[in-house]
Amino acid sequence: MMRRHGQLSLFGTLLMAIVLSTPPAISQERVKEGGWLREKDARTGIYVQTREMVLHPRDEPRPALKYQLLPDDFDMLEGNAAIYYLKAMGFLEQNPARDRLRDFFAEAEERARKEKKSFGELPPYGWLSMAPAELPLGEVKKFLGLTSFQPQFLKEAARRRWFDMDRNLPDAEDPIGYLLPEVQSMRELARMQTLRCKVAIAEGRIDDAIAILGQQYALARHLGQDDFLVSTLVGIACAGIAWDDALYLVQHPGAPNLYWAFASLPRPLVDIRHTMAVERQFLYLQFKVLREVNETPRPAGYWQDFLDRLVPQIGSLAGDLGVPWLGTPRAARPHAESDSEAARAMLVAFVAAAYPGAKRYLIEERGLPRAQVAAYPTAQVVFLAMVRYYDEARDDNVKWSHLPYWEAQRKIGKTTNAKAARVGWAAMPAELLLSAFAAVQTAVARTEQQLALVQTVEAIRMYGAAHEGKLPATLDDLPVPAPLEPFTGKPLDYQYHGEHAVLNGHDMPGIRYRLILRFAKKAP
Repeated sequence: MMRRHGQLSLFGTLLMAIVLSTPPAISQERVKEGGWLREKDARTGIYVQTREMVLHPRDEPRPALKYQLLPDDFDMLEGNAAIYYLKAMGFLEQNPARDRLRDFFAEAEERARKEKKSFGELPPYGWLSMAPAELPLGEVKKFLGLTSFQPQFLKEAARRRWFDMDRNLPDAEDPIGYLLPEVQSMRELARMQTLRCKVAIAEGRIDDAIAILGQQYALARHLGQDDFLVSTLVGIACAGIAWDDALYLVQHPGAPNLYWAFASLPRPLVDIRHTMAVERQFLYLQFKVLREVNETPRPAGYWQDFLDRLVPQIGSLAGDLGVPWLGTPRAARPHAESDSEAARAMLVAFVAAAYPGAKRYLIEERGLPRAQVAAYPTAQVVFLAMVRYYDEARDDNVKWSHLPYWEAQRKIGKTTNAKAARVGWAAMPAELLLSAFAAVQTAVARTEQQLALVQTVEAIRMYGAAHEGKLPATLDDLPVPAPLEPFTGKPLDYQYHGEHAVLNGHDMPGIRYRLILRFAKKAP
């Protein structure tokens, strides 16, 4: 399914980030979903996802780094992983397989209609929430046979150091309208991989399950190297799918201890530095004419020409701004003679409405002399305030991404809200383009919390191997360090109750994870 980056980057990215950070809305207070029991905490109003896990003691492997989820730096190959992901998606040469998959999904959709069920309740999506032991292995393996060409390419992709779709955004005419069909398809790759991983666990092929799990994390890491926040969010979603598989894997009696395998993953797994650098410049990537705006006085005629050059750069935003045909081929426009004029009239009205707040901002916040601002044409005041406020608000948001999340979370996205209200309409581009930053950073921290939880489980299994299958009284008793909670910078919450223990993640927006841990009883 194809998605427009414009729909996702500016408006949908915020929604998508929130979806990744909170559970879906549900009417029931208590719901069983896959391996999780979801309950609403009446005191806090958030949903607590609880998973009961039966563990088997296991000491660290020998050598300690025998198992790795990603290749270490020496074994990683130079090359572009994107090529192999495209091959795995069948974009290049697998049309017959794609046709068979399309038929499978069409039949599932028809069956859902007849049975009055949601599409997600039926195979293959209905299988995604099943535990490995619950899968109808014959049916699942037959379905996976339709994509039997994928594993070889996913294995090769995981070994590659970098990911590059060669988007060349600085020269793109309409970055907001960039098509990203491959990113949505990569989410489907993750769904196929979770089925392969669960089948391997069900069949006791533990080495295969570990390899597939590593390929999932490689996909998440690679998507974090793409240019768009949308890609980063899909990578985070893929990491979440892999985490669910990891929780099943570490409970298998034959699973080795993967503490050091998780410890050796790059942190953060999904690194948003490149994406944030791109988003930091996005206003100027889309509206290239804004690069000319500065304090140098320019005559009114210049600004008339400026508006004429700005109109076509609105591109895919036109529909959201009330000019739906701008940026489409002229022959396809129902009102070809008037759409540009309507967009320009809209800009003129915007400038008039934004002038008072923009003037106030330049004088009171930026310290420009009142006489200098008064001498500027109206458009220069507005666009100068727009770019100066954008630069300020952008960096006030981005700067916190360079600190650990527990130090930054109270500041991200909250430093410019009051000022934006005073700036008025000239702050609108910053509000649109920067609104998702806080949610994306929260989603990254959520992935780190998930990894901290499963790595701590492995540390507990290591303790059990040296203490006759008993749980530690505190995390301080562990033979290896328990990872820190990314939301607090402190150890995870651990509660010992003798025969079982409870490992809690810190509350995050809308959700908290809780693992109830027991060691399997020894056979008499």
